[in-house]
Amino acid sequence: MRVGRIMISKPITVAPDSSVHQALKLMQQHSIRHLPVVEGEKFVGWVTARDLQQILLAAMIEKITVRDVMVAAPLTVTPLTGVDEAAHLMHDYKIGGVPVLEKGKLVGVLTVSDLLSAFLYMLDVLRRSSRLDLVLADRPGAFEEACQLIQQAGGKVINVGLGVEGCQQDTYSFRLDKCDLEPIIKSLKEHGHQVLELLS
Repeated sequence: MRVGRIMISKPITVAPDSSVHQALKLMQQHSIRHLPVVEGEKFVGWVTARDLQQILLAAMIEKITVRDVMVAAPLTVTPLTGVDEAAHLMHDYKIGGVPVLEKGKLVGVLTVSDLLSAFLYMLDVLRRSSRLDLVLADRPGAFEEACQLIQQAGGKVINVGLGVEGCQQDTYSFRLDKCDLEPIIKSLKEHGHQVLELLS
């Protein structure tokens, strides 16, 4: 799964010359903790609730702008970044959100809440699916044949991954809608395909 699928695609933004007070008000109004800083259409920085909360003297808030407290070169991801990679980045740097840039232009925001929702979705998919790890018969058209055999035996292929860790042979990991695997396995074996592992 890629970041582009789960990011907030039309994030609330703030201008660099806005006051800290205005930025705080935006965060409160929209119940958010991160704001991309945009000048025209150009992404110029990133500001968080923590950054703003460090401005303790209320009398000074109106005089301080977002430009004074923003991070001008924050960590970023792209829409094509893997969700797992983004999660590692945010965990390693202990940050709660990142701007999503495409060719230097802001296209979204990714937060810990977005990642959690994605992982819960993927966990639900895993719980409602079955997996078959196969070494396909060594002949032309073996992959297409395996897909057809699975379908004919009552299975529906959700996705297919290449490679099983620790295996010397070329393997395919088939993720199927939850189903009875016995007739599928029987049919595959009869046609010369090797079943390495199954998770039902």
